[in-house]
Amino acid sequence: MTTAMNRDYLESKVNTASPPQLHLMLIEGALRFGRQAEKALLREDEQEAHTPLVKTIDIVCEMVAAVRHSDSEINQKLTRLYEFVLTRLTMVYTQSDHKLMGEALKILEFERETWKQAAELAATAIEGEAPTEKPAEEKSRAPVVAPHLGQASGAQNASTGLSFEA
Repeated sequence: MTTAMNRDYLESKVNTASPPQLHLMLIEGALRFGRQAEKALLREDEQEAHTPLVKTIDIVCEMVAAVRHSDSEINQKLTRLYEFVLTRLTMVYTQSDHKLMGEALKILEFERETWKQAAELAATAIEGEAPTEKPAEEKSRAPVVAPHLGQASGAQNASTGLSFEA
């Protein structure tokens, strides 16, 4: 596929995704760039680690913004979790410590699995099927996620230049 076709596909995917799917895409992007930065840090190549690390930080900032707007208990917990990850990533940026990067990635990997399940439950609910994994009272406590992707052009946030492309 050409770059333009990839960009069109990604833009279509973002425009048709549910909020849990968008959040999952953010987590997957943070993991992808975080792993790139971690590999460079393991080689002690701070210059090579810089760009993917900054992209990871930008994405986690977006994740914080996506859950911070609601005062629900679960959103407050997610905000604190993502702020912890952001703190770790900032420490990686200033100290080039690959161990701290590993901690942040481990949390993001766990979150990816959680959001995969949330996206599947949301898709099931949209199709009109009752999910069997969680009772109705737990569904009502689902976190409110509203990624601030704005008017994406080529899957980039106009205000931050955030891109899901590697």
